[in-house]
Amino acid sequence: MFASKRNVRLAVTVTAVAAAAFMMNSCGGSKTAAPSSAQVAATGGFKTITTPATELEEIKRDLEDKGIPCGLGIGESNDEQIARTTSSDQARAELATSVGVQVQRLSESYAQNVNNQAKKIWEEATRQLTNEYIKGARVYKSVATFNEETGTFKIYALMILDPNLFKAAVTDALAREEELELRVKKDDMMAKMDANIAEYNNKYKK
Repeated sequence: MFASKRNVRLAVTVTAVAAAAFMMNSCGGSKTAAPSSAQVAATGGFKTITTPATELEEIKRDLEDKGIPCGLGIGESNDEQIARTTSSDQARAELATSVGVQVQRLSESYAQNVNNQAKKIWEEATRQLTNEYIKGARVYKSVATFNEETGTFKIYALMILDPNLFKAAVTDALAREEELELRVKKDDMMAKMDANIAEYNNKYKK
């Protein structure tokens, strides 16, 4: 009977040691352990990837940080030309949105002392004048991909508005509003836009 009890205790001890060793190996013994279910759930099952649009998005962020309007479009079709046209149209539409954002930034930075009505008139005039330039804007850089399984083309296109043209639209709109001419911080604004133009000429002008 005593021998039986000793055998039971020995079996329990061996089992406990084995379990402890397993836990140690699971927690820190392996550098290639699979992620836990909680980790997978936290990311929604997604992982970080690099797409053909990654480089174009980085260029776009750099441009917009410097006050240069730009737009990124994506077109997808079994016809390559349709995919290219779609990506260009989408980039042009996003370029128009980017212009609106940059005009708003200029207004907030340099026209604080102008009454709201005059400011709105100037902002709208700048957008309208810039729209003519947007119509003629061309793709700066594109990336083409093809899916052999589906026979589908996907085109990524980045379009940039020459900041010289953007400055011309801003200047023209300013000249139409006497109050803006008198009260806006024009010298500071033009200096900033000239810096943006220099950056564009140095890095992006073809």
